[in-house]
Amino acid sequence: MNQLISHIEFLLHEHNCVIIPDFGGFVVNNIPPRKDGIATFHAPSCELVFNRDLTHNDGLLAQSYMKNSSMTFESAMQKVEQDVQLLKRQLREQRRVDMGKLGAFDLHDDKRFVYTPGAFIRPALFGLSQATLRPLIQMQPAIPASENGNRQKRSPSMAIIAASVAAVLLLLFILPVSDTSVGRQSAHMFSETGWLHSKASQSAPALAVTDESAGNEIAKVEESEQSMAADETGNPVPAADEIETPVVEVTGSEETNNLPRYYIVMGVYRGFESAQKTIQLLLDEGFHQTGQLERPDRFDVYAASFTDEAAAKVYLKEVHKKFPTHTDAWILKR
Repeated sequence: MNQLISHIEFLLHEHNCVIIPDFGGFVVNNIPPRKDGIATFHAPSCELVFNRDLTHNDGLLAQSYMKNSSMTFESAMQKVEQDVQLLKRQLREQRRVDMGKLGAFDLHDDKRFVYTPGAFIRPALFGLSQATLRPLIQMQPAIPASENGNRQKRSPSMAIIAASVAAVLLLLFILPVSDTSVGRQSAHMFSETGWLHSKASQSAPALAVTDESAGNEIAKVEESEQSMAADETGNPVPAADEIETPVVEVTGSEETNNLPRYYIVMGVYRGFESAQKTIQLLLDEGFHQTGQLERPDRFDVYAASFTDEAAAKVYLKEVHKKFPTHTDAWILKR
């Protein structure tokens, strides 16, 4: 009978079904690899089951006997029948037959036997285990020298702009000009100053303003800048008692600026147009706090941002639950 077990175990390495004549058949169910979450993969595996309804002799065991023992087909069939009868006799007498890695058979009082699978594994799947990959977007740069290079590139550009502004101011004081030309040059200087101011404001990343008090303070500062611009361009300036001095209140929002923020990133894109299309799609889906973070060589499109990591994780779970198309969303800490 040990020879029968060895032949069955060997055949199951290549075949999905091996039938024992007048007894039943072993069937191998292959389980393909599957993905769990964003970057976790389970290895492929297999399970061995027994079907007692598969009793038709397909000749597979007889062919294995023929190749191993160099016998005829008739002799191999007789040898298979002898081993099967020995298997049945041992099951009736001892009420249990141990098949090694194939499992075991137990005979109950109702003359029905129960199969218990063993630790069977195919050689092609031996040693495979669960694998977890780290997303490239979360990997830290190995050489942070690029940041220093960007700072060095910015400093010469600011020095050139400051030198050009100083040269224009010097020409205004040296060259004799009429009153009309002074008015034109002052207006021209204001436009250049406004251009520099707009450039500086555009360089900062655009973030959604969620604090109502911070929005009121920004509106007041813009009104004061507009009144100063009217003074420089020659327009009438209101009296001092008519100008409303902006009152800036120190709130908790200024303290939270130093804290890290957690962004619910929905996608990373290299092109500006692709990022804008994704933002529009998120707005259509109901994400009203969506925006983008401009980073070197890419744009990170986010659906919302938080100062509390726990709140960000709860929001991310809701996104994964309610929007199946955004199951690859993740949290970016900045």
